[in-house]
Amino acid sequence: MKLSTEWKKLNRDQRRAWNAWAKSNPVLLDDGSFRRVAGHKAMTQVLRNRTLAGDALNPSVLPTAAAWLDAAFSVRDAGATTQGAGYIGFRVEQNIPAGTKWFVWATALSLASEANPQKTFRFLGVMAPGALSAASGGDVSPNLGAQFLAVHGDWHPPVDVSQTTPHWVPDRYIWLRVHQYREGQLSPGRTLKTLVYYAV
Repeated sequence: MKLSTEWKKLNRDQRRAWNAWAKSNPVLLDDGSFRRVAGHKAMTQVLRNRTLAGDALNPSVLPTAAAWLDAAFSVRDAGATTQGAGYIGFRVEQNIPAGTKWFVWATALSLASEANPQKTFRFLGVMAPGALSAASGGDVSPNLGAQFLAVHGDWHPPVDVSQTTPHWVPDRYIWLRVHQYREGQLSPGRTLKTLVYYAV
């Protein structure tokens, strides 16, 4: 379905409502920028987010004002690890209620010297981890390793029998970007850089 055609199904008042909403609510665009656009474009982006999140389109329903969680995740004792099957994900820094969804992007592996690794950001998927707690050091999010593997390939280093803990030489890094989702709208992104490391 071409989501932009949903605009034609709206009446005049509904289109005016989207135009008014778009004037004060930036949306995430395909190039990674977060800015205000015309009502038609804003509606299309919102409907696409709803589709990815598994929600009904409801093109006549505008997102309501959201109170976003700030800095809910970090890569403290998390990030990208290579032990066993490996892990890619986050450490919880704020309590997260059940039903909260997150859109996650990741870059390909990069060296510390690379000037713009963010150019390789690709969408990994929607994370719906359920209720998570920041108590006792913080829960970890579900493993996004399978999604990363499908988009960017393996993040494990080549086999080196001289290493007791497999690691990249020189070091490799992955940048992760996470946005909270609500009613088709996305929060401003939080971008985190993680070393690919061997966790013990």
